[in-house]
Formats: sequence, structure tokens, C-alpha cells
Amino acid sequence: MKIISIVENDPINSMTGFTLTFYFAGCDHYCKGCFSQNTWDYESGQEYEIEDIKELILNSRWKNVTFLGGDPFYFKNREEVIELIYFIKKNTSKNIYLWTGYTIEEIQEWIDPSIIDYLIEGRFEIDRKDLRLKLRGSSNQRVFHKGIEMKDIDKIN
Repeated sequence: MKIISIVENDPINSMTGFTLTFYFAGCDHYCKGCFSQNTWDYESGQEYEIEDIKELILNSRWKNVTFLGGDPFYFKNREEVIELIYFIKKNTSKNIYLWTGYTIEEIQEWIDPSIIDYLIEGRFEIDRKDLRLKLRGSSNQRVFHKGIEMKDIDKIN
């Protein structure tokens, strides 16, 4: 799998404290106005062995693991990301945050979304951009907690 960067003490990309964050390489959504266009090109990422990533996760002192991109479910990383999700759930008590341009309906073809603690799905839409939203960049994106849509997420302090 290819990763652009790993942030070991990310204070931003979760609602439940610091997180170990992985920015995966590769995205084929090409959302206009995307804040991380540098992650779109799969070839710009560094190759990592899945066992090394598992070791990082096990040794992380943070209670969260965040998958961003690019898109973690980009077809060249998808299998390994799914393996990592199952690994985290089987071997740790960490929360998983995952941002993807795919919809939950598409994701359900690959994995049961209820094992992902916080799934933020849907493409970023520049004409629906709203920086006041929690965990999202545009109002069309949805947040799911263990497979259940969090319709009132913006009311949480």
C-alpha cells in the first residue's frame, strides 16, 4: 500500500482526542476544491508493508486511528485498508475514523460499515462547502457512527 504521510499525534482529525493518522495515496474522485490534492497521485506515495503499519498501530499511545487521503478505499489500497480495519477491531480498543469519497452504499459492497467507528462519506462538493460542519467539508457528506447516520452531529459539543 502507498501512504503520503503518517501523523503520530494528530489533534485535529477526530472528535475523541489525539489520533494516529494515515494519509493514503491515490484518489479518483478529483473533487474540485479538495484540500489534499497532493494525495491524489498513487505514485507519489511511499510503499509500506502492512505488517509495519499494524506494528505502528499497536504501539500507538493514542486511542484513535484515522484514515484519510486521497481515499483510503482507492482501489489500489482498498484490500489492505480493510485488513487494517479488521486488525484494529480484533486487536485493539481504538476508534477508527475514516474519510472517503465513496458513499456508504458503495462501501457496503466491500465491508460492513458498522465496524468503522466514524465513517465520513461522500465526495467533497465545493458549492456545498461549509467549514462550520463537524468532520465534514461540505453539507452533502454524511457521518456514520458504527453504521448509524449521525444526523445531529453538528449539535454535539
